Amino acid sequence: MPGLGTLSINPGRAEADFLNTVIKAPSPRIAFDSKENDAQNLLDFIAANTNRNIVETIEKLDSFCNGLKAATIANNPAFVEGLGNFFTDSSGKINFTSIQLPAAYLQPVKAERVIHPQAEHAILVGDKETTNTVMNEYFSEEMPVKKKRWWIGAIVLAVLALLSILFYLNNNAALTAMAGNAMPI
Repeated sequence: MPGLGTLSINPGRAEADFLNTVIKAPSPRIAFDSKENDAQNLLDFIAANTNRNIVETIEKLDSFCNGLKAATIANNPAFVEGLGNFFTDSSGKINFTSIQLPAAYLQPVKAERVIHPQAEHAILVGDKETTNTVMNEYFSEEMPVKKKRWWIGAIVLAVLALLSILFYLNNNAALTAMAGNAMPI
């Protein structure tokens, strides 16, 4: 903008919201820089869209920019429809505040995660990098199942303990005393 500076669009960044499975739209902002850039592309665009020649376009744009500059120097904020406010700060420097875009332009987009089970990708296991295919093969290998036969040992020990008790009682007089026949006939 001749005599004022340069307006440029900062596109902003989209944000992923994995919890709600959406991607939030980027929020573009219009930035103002007091340094002027070449306005030839702007002039060509305005001339083409208003069906005016380049000289008329230069005069109209200079008139518009001088009006904005005069308003801001007089400490009157100048609002430009669709862009924002031009104003001067306490040091007399011209600043700009961009308007917010309507929320209808910034709607989030539904984004659901797609899992391709046949696709191979790198994964980190501990401190070693491998692929999902290698890990699937590792976990799908048939491991020999050790059968739990602890109860066989317990039965053998119980039978041995019972036999040793019967042998002890059979060979000692304690068996006859226990049965109530303490005196031989």
